[in-house]
Amino acid sequence: MQVKELLKTGKVLLGDRENASLDSELVLANVLGQPKEYLLSHSTDEIEPGLVELFKKSMERVKAGEPVAYILNEKEFFGLNFFVDNRALVPRPETEQIVERVFEFMEREGNEDRIFRVLDVGTGSGNIAVAIAKHERVSEVLALDVDKDALEVARINVQQFSLEQSVQLVESDLLEVVEEGEKFDIIVANLPYIGTVKNNYVSASSEKYEPHVALFGGEDGLELYKKMFQQIIDKRIGFDLLIGEFGFAQEENVCNILSTNFVQSWKIEKDLAGIERIFIVSK
Repeated sequence: MQVKELLKTGKVLLGDRENASLDSELVLANVLGQPKEYLLSHSTDEIEPGLVELFKKSMERVKAGEPVAYILNEKEFFGLNFFVDNRALVPRPETEQIVERVFEFMEREGNEDRIFRVLDVGTGSGNIAVAIAKHERVSEVLALDVDKDALEVARINVQQFSLEQSVQLVESDLLEVVEEGEKFDIIVANLPYIGTVKNNYVSASSEKYEPHVALFGGEDGLELYKKMFQQIIDKRIGFDLLIGEFGFAQEENVCNILSTNFVQSWKIEKDLAGIERIFIVSK
């Protein structure tokens, strides 16, 4: 079977699914071990039967709702290709906004010689920690996660980008391992924020395939943020910038929590889709 015929087969299998053509291309390119651009210039190449079967089986997984990133074991984030599997949440494009705001803050604050120490809470696959650690003005990223399996995925990514000297991965229930009075220039957090009762906005495929420990944050989805903010106060943890992501329809509750916990100035930012998504607390 030719490349173009396989792509058509994959698209037909997915029907009216969004991104059916793109998903078929990504899966076939992965099966062939080639970049996606290869498919166009080799559209009439004959594919050996074993690879045809592998492609069809992979597309059945896509049809069932499994994230394509898990099938490819790869997801791009902030221009970097990360290893992912079902031990960690698939990095989302909207989360790149956190990294962008961190870099903007670093450019605004201090002179060019200032070096920044960063705390990443709920690191998951390590995508935020790695993206930030690659910046030349970052000396250290302490990346925490309560889930040992997720930390193993993060470790793969830290190693593949040769960042073992600058990213420290530690198992911790939020800020449990952080000592009292410790100071970070920047704290980033992308904690689970889907509610089990309220704010239960989650796709069927995410709920079925992605780790629940990385998705759900208590009844209203914000329990972990409340706990982390209280830890920051109780442990007197210092920071110049605190930034994190939350979910759809949670803006009012997030504003109330921020007002209750912080005397510093704070604001809420929308993502590119116009949804309130990011909170920023700064000195």
